[in-house]
Amino acid sequence: MSQTALIALDHSAAQGPLLDCLSDLRDMGVSRVILIHVVQIGYSQGAGFGNKDILQDWLTSRATPLRDAGLDVEIDIRAAGKVARDIVDAAFEHGADLIVIGSRGQNMIRGLFLGSVAREVIRLSPLAVRLEWIEATDKDGEDACVRTCHAGLRRLLVATDFSPQAQSAELAATKLAIHAGSVDLLHVTSSEETARYTRWPVMARAALSSIAQEIAAAGGKVEVHLAEGKPSEQIAKAAADRDADLIVIGKQGQGWVESRTIGSTATNLCEIARRPVLVVPLQNKKA
Repeated sequence: MSQTALIALDHSAAQGPLLDCLSDLRDMGVSRVILIHVVQIGYSQGAGFGNKDILQDWLTSRATPLRDAGLDVEIDIRAAGKVARDIVDAAFEHGADLIVIGSRGQNMIRGLFLGSVAREVIRLSPLAVRLEWIEATDKDGEDACVRTCHAGLRRLLVATDFSPQAQSAELAATKLAIHAGSVDLLHVTSSEETARYTRWPVMARAALSSIAQEIAAAGGKVEVHLAEGKPSEQIAKAAADRDADLIVIGKQGQGWVESRTIGSTATNLCEIARRPVLVVPLQNKKA
């Protein structure tokens, strides 16, 4: 699916668990990794660009297990006033097609599940973004965060609303299916929708079956599911019930800004998922 992944690190306790969750990058087709640390100009708690040698040594140590896994790793340290924007710009400079970022960073407020930088990267990026869920603990130092991921890609949950944006997520899931033990394909409907169109559940299940056939043809073992309720909540619940290793969802948008906006379902899901989420943008129609 992806060849080059840019992984954003911020020298916080969340970064160890983040890197521990990337054992399946090669299953996603990644062969080259860029480890980037952006020092925010004027950020009093940041390491500061004057400590570049220290940051270089730190990133080099973080790169070792990735290199041992057979990945080509490069390091990028830069200063910026707007961290999220510079992460996205750096991804383009390095020719990346995937950005990986943790749900928590320097400001690990236990009640705030999605950090401001992660939220802004997802909003700005026209590239796929993989959000690794990091849980805060009651401990300090390196034990202040723990990972929630599993080793490898055992089970994939793909959410679709049959829109063009969702088709990009379906395509990404089809490419990943051969590496996953199984794929759960989910559509969430509302009671209002069912009341207006009484045959909608039947039509939705038929559409799910059609998508499932495409995923199965690519080598995936697929199950289809239909749920009713608020999409983000039902997707998160299904992922928990099925113990999914990764949720794949399309990035929503409207009109000319569709590649730069993120819909409420994807936004809300990233806030409550408690597991890794791959947000896939609408593909260029000319591609």
